[in-house]
Amino acid sequence: MKKVVLGAILVLLVTIGFGVYYLLSNLDSIVKSAIEKYGSEATQTSVQVASVKIVLQDGSGAIRGLTVDNPQGFSAPRAFSLGEIATQIDLKSLSEEVPVIEHITIRAPEVFYELNEKGRNNLDSLKKNLQSGEAVSSSSSSGQTGGPEPKIMIRKLVFADGNIHARVVPLDKKYELKLPDIRMSDLGGKTGATPSQIASQVISILIERALVEIKKKGLDHYRGQLEGEVNKRLDSEKEKIGDKLKGVLGY
Repeated sequence: MKKVVLGAILVLLVTIGFGVYYLLSNLDSIVKSAIEKYGSEATQTSVQVASVKIVLQDGSGAIRGLTVDNPQGFSAPRAFSLGEIATQIDLKSLSEEVPVIEHITIRAPEVFYELNEKGRNNLDSLKKNLQSGEAVSSSSSSGQTGGPEPKIMIRKLVFADGNIHARVVPLDKKYELKLPDIRMSDLGGKTGATPSQIASQVISILIERALVEIKKKGLDHYRGQLEGEVNKRLDSEKEKIGDKLKGVLGY
């Protein structure tokens, strides 16, 4: 009997050992998959990461090639390219219910603003996606789509040395603007928030700051012009349809 119990314990320890080994040896790919999954859920577009490198000895990490694709209706392939991301994890918090990331620094982020023929811009469209994505995240975290989404806290997040590439498609005009540094703190509050919620908050703030700079440049006046032209065309089409109906109905 003792041999059976001892054998069961040994099998359990070996299984746990392989589980821990698998987790540690695949941590980079796990983090990469998590960023792509929760980022895509938040933005409702494709979020992709080129590589992730986590160093468990000191809790440091590097994320390269993180991109956020444009929503449908825009010609440019992406809305954001976040350059190189350096992060520092609080290793002690990994054993707690809510892990803590001490800081995230995003160097040389690039924002791609596009105003299309209908007078709509990709950043506003992406913001609407984020707002609707928050409702999906709330539903998911409440357990309606399986297990609850994990929570995290971020003490400090910084965007530095960023640029905005703006394009007015109908006029084929391009502009290059600087994105002021952005500093955020205590993301997730005291109890933590889901990665989807934090991604939504961070990207929303990034969008708002970029739109402020675009407005300062005066590019938003193109939007009013294009929307006016679209409305005129719609009114003209309505009149043509009305005239055709009158002819068909004989009045």
